[in-house]
Amino acid sequence: MQIRLLGEFKVDRDGTPVQAREWRLRKARTLVKLLALAPDQRMHRDVLLDVLWPDRPVASAANNLHQALHVARRVLAGDGPHAGLMELHDDVVVLRAGGLVDVDVRHFERLAAAARADGGLAGLRAAVAAYAGDLLPEDRFEDWAASRREELRELLCELLVELAARAGAAEAGAALQRALAIDPRHEGAVRGLMRLLAAAGRRPEALARYERLRDDLRADLGSDPDPETRRLYRDLLTADQDGHRPATPRHNLAPALTSFVGRDREIADVHRLLTPGGLLTLTGVGGAGKTRLAEEAARRLLGAYPDGVWFADLARVGDPRRVADAVAAALGLDPAAGPDALRTLTGRLAPTTLLLILDNCEHLLAACGNLAGAIRRACPGVTLLATSREPLHAPGEVTFRVPSLAVPGAAEGAGDPERLAMLPSVRLFLDRSRDVRPGFGIDAGNAAAVVEICRRLDGIPLAIELAAARMSHLEAVEIAERLHGALSLLGRRGQLTRHATLRATLEWSHALLAGDEQILLRRLAVFAGGFSLPSAERVCADERLPRGEILDCLGRIADKSLVQIERAGDRSRYRLLETIRQLARERLTEAGEADAFDAAHCRHFLELAVGNDPDRASGIVVERPQVLDIDHDNLRAALGWAVRNDPGRALLLGVSLWRYWLARGHFVEGAGWLERVLALAPEPSPDRARALFALAVLEARRGRSDRLSSLGAAALAAAERSGTPADAIQARLMRGILLVGVAEIDEVERVAEAALAGDGTPPVAATAHWLAALAALFREDVRTAGRRFAACLRHLSLVDPAAAPFLPAVTFCMPLAPVGAAQVPVFEESWLLGRRVGAVQGHAYALSALGYVRRLAGDLAGALETTGRSVDAFARIDDDAGLAHALNHLGCVERDARLFDPADRHLREALRLRERLGDRRGENLSLANLGLLSAAAGDLAEGRRLARAALDRGEAVDDGPGVGGALLNLTVVELYAGARDRARALAEQTVAAFEPQGYLRLVAWTRLLAAELARDDGDAEALERHGRAADALFRRLGARIGLRRCSALPLSDAKSVQRADS
Repeated sequence: MQIRLLGEFKVDRDGTPVQAREWRLRKARTLVKLLALAPDQRMHRDVLLDVLWPDRPVASAANNLHQALHVARRVLAGDGPHAGLMELHDDVVVLRAGGLVDVDVRHFERLAAAARADGGLAGLRAAVAAYAGDLLPEDRFEDWAASRREELRELLCELLVELAARAGAAEAGAALQRALAIDPRHEGAVRGLMRLLAAAGRRPEALARYERLRDDLRADLGSDPDPETRRLYRDLLTADQDGHRPATPRHNLAPALTSFVGRDREIADVHRLLTPGGLLTLTGVGGAGKTRLAEEAARRLLGAYPDGVWFADLARVGDPRRVADAVAAALGLDPAAGPDALRTLTGRLAPTTLLLILDNCEHLLAACGNLAGAIRRACPGVTLLATSREPLHAPGEVTFRVPSLAVPGAAEGAGDPERLAMLPSVRLFLDRSRDVRPGFGIDAGNAAAVVEICRRLDGIPLAIELAAARMSHLEAVEIAERLHGALSLLGRRGQLTRHATLRATLEWSHALLAGDEQILLRRLAVFAGGFSLPSAERVCADERLPRGEILDCLGRIADKSLVQIERAGDRSRYRLLETIRQLARERLTEAGEADAFDAAHCRHFLELAVGNDPDRASGIVVERPQVLDIDHDNLRAALGWAVRNDPGRALLLGVSLWRYWLARGHFVEGAGWLERVLALAPEPSPDRARALFALAVLEARRGRSDRLSSLGAAALAAAERSGTPADAIQARLMRGILLVGVAEIDEVERVAEAALAGDGTPPVAATAHWLAALAALFREDVRTAGRRFAACLRHLSLVDPAAAPFLPAVTFCMPLAPVGAAQVPVFEESWLLGRRVGAVQGHAYALSALGYVRRLAGDLAGALETTGRSVDAFARIDDDAGLAHALNHLGCVERDARLFDPADRHLREALRLRERLGDRRGENLSLANLGLLSAAAGDLAEGRRLARAALDRGEAVDDGPGVGGALLNLTVVELYAGARDRARALAEQTVAAFEPQGYLRLVAWTRLLAAELARDDGDAEALERHGRAADALFRRLGARIGLRRCSALPLSDAKSVQRADS
């Protein structure tokens, strides 16, 4: 007997093919496939029940299994004996008890293993020839087949690349093209093709092939090709092997600003103890050089990890819950949008091969231990190197205690200066001394003093560096004398621990500072992470230390190695090493200044947040949330202090930061802060009302629509009890916006009507017409929506252009797009909620909204005209966020009008703007829309790739609405391709993704799409299930177009579907 699974399912019984009609039960066929794929062609009964009948009771599923076994046994045996076939014994089902059946997948894998071990051309050809097609194409959407299919495709790609490396040019080219058809970003295949093209004298084509790969990777993944591919590109670019410089591997290690001395043996030990997928923790006292050793050991491994070497500094992380997001940020990844940041992080790291350094773990031992354990379980390609004053106590951890630098013996002070200069501790002292005193060297006159310094400081690197910083104005013998006095205060030399030695050195260094330097150093301890000079001037100055003296004083402290200087673009930033910061914090407390300067720190960063809060702008609202990234840790510290000490200020800081959290994807963190500050400040106030609205928006972005009504009502109550009548009116309108999202359209209409009947000011009237128009748009009443948006535009023209923001800029997230003869829902924009703009920007948003109305009416020419005007309006003002939205919308309208070239140009410009703004939500949407455009234009592979990239990005951060939208767009791509089976499977996944989120219009349209696809395929059960659900939802919404479409569905109970009014 032979079973074929590659390319098709086929069973040969004694040389005769089994006919399809012999399989009376589909599950009998599936049962044979599962057993043929199993490693030993046997599976436990319970596993088979779970795969084949997951929703049935055990007894019913077991009965079905016996029926399927009976049918399969008769088919496989034919007229022959049944003995041993499809046997169930001890709860294990065996394909054939007498021995393994010949299965083509096993044959292919055996040939592949032999070919790769031998490396011969004949073996590789035979293995490739054995691959007759993808695994079970008829089961392409079955979960049990998907991962196995991809494994086999990947194995084929590797074989094709190896075959190309050994074959002639023609055969190699065909093999590589076949591999790239399977995986267009397979870098081994791309490199092979580049070499082949270059060898044929087609170097420009080889370079162009690299550039296409690079553009694809950057667009899809935000990464570059791996070092080997970049190196080949540069070789071809220069055509000069001798002058070749290796590509710079991916990493975020800071450049070494000082020499690294005396750790060759320790680096070798670190490299020896680092094992793939393992955890090595460098332990030792503060100042022992753990961080620098980890950095330098990693720097020498830059080429060893395909996905790079990444350094995560955890010193500034105070909350254990933030460890996973801090590591994600160090890796350049977006923060998690869901509740489990650690699960999100491990999911993104699982396919990578990289080295991750976790620095300064001692204050987060439990969190770091949990993180290390989770990464080791889920991410076998990630190697971990941690630094901590004590072990993490994680499973499988290996520890290495970082020793002090070797010091001279007691009698070596009179030894040969040149030999002494070779000792690591002396070399470090000399190197750092020359930084402040060029030309300094060891000689017979100062050798004894230098030896004494290194010995007294026990070879601790930080202590030696602090002592050497004094060489600018002291001689070595003076430093030795002063150190002797400082250390003697702590006891006899032999009783000093390394920690006590470092502590004494820090105390000594601090004592030598001038008075103003001591004052500034202790006040700098209030900063979390780094700080700028302006921040230091504003936070640390007072009558004792005037602002004009901060720069000079800060420079003097930096010269003494107590402050580190870092570059941030074209500006300088400063920071304290954690060991020094702890001492400075103690001094701040002892001086009785901690409360005052913590408060000053909070005031300064509150001013920074308020100054960058778009809701407090006037006229044109310009959003640049990325400018706050560099001080995010200081903003967190300010919030933490305010939560503990000043709830009112905490509330103000929270409402000033929520737009930043929204734009940068910190939905979970931002919602958490707002929950805390609201609990601390329960009294009604305008800021409390804003905070409740802000929390609602962040919760909406997390897919938690169930909270919108209650939070909107609470915000309104707070505004009515504490604010002005105008505040109350705005709060009612904002609550109406929230209710649009949860489809309480009748209440939305009442809110808008009440506002129009009351305050007649142009901003209120414009907002009320805007809200009413959105309600009509949700009802798909295009005539009414058009009239209301036009009224909104008229009232906007009456508003002072310099007025404060008032109009909630909501976008329509699911329009209908033509695919063949049908109009299907697409997810072009997420529900933009939370951005308030003034009259000028509001005018541009209203024009874009009119474009959605005209698209629903089928007027593409009118949609092009109004959306084009929206682009022009945004282009005339400084609002890149609005311009990106309008360009994205225009590109989608042009796609529907089959104007593919301008659509591509406009969508790519929208993507560029959103990348520059750091708008992570918008980037994914523009990527997905480029995928829809590619599919509409006929490039189905590119369409699938881009839509899949948007899905991957959404899943990577647990973004529920983004995942649902990406699945819908993938469904539409398959409809463009004519692949209705794939489209149906994806439509089911889309419904499952949107259903729990509670956004009724999204659920209704995806249900209707699934019902219409089921109708076309004759699937009555799915038609009834989805059609009835869609009809009920559209009735609740009063959505005209949806109801008309539902009325055309042939549901069994005709009275449940009635034709909607036109």
